[in-house]
Amino acid sequence: MGKVNLKMLVDEAKADSAMVFDTEGHILDSYNLPNENNVSAMAAVIMTMSEEFFQDALDSTDFKQLVLKAKHGMVVMNRFSEEHVICLIAKDLANAAIMKLTLQRSVS
Repeated sequence: MGKVNLKMLVDEAKADSAMVFDTEGHILDSYNLPNENNVSAMAAVIMTMSEEFFQDALDSTDFKQLVLKAKHGMVVMNRFSEEHVICLIAKDLANAAIMKLTLQRSVS
């Protein structure tokens, strides 16, 4: 995956914000995301712990996408290389399917 236009991705996925970060939690790019450094650090920890959970619980090393939902929003994260993750964030749960599909298409 080359350089991605996060604004265009947010518009296509009907999300509110987006970021690209590395496995250490360093923000590489973001769009419409307050506290981007804090958010990317927490997202990296969540992604790492989820990958380790899948490895231990399911003996699976092919972890690609993580979806987190709450009453008032959701986060979709996709790994697109060994070191990088792209993430979409939205307040409207109605757009869950389009967000997941958009990210899958953008990283494949």
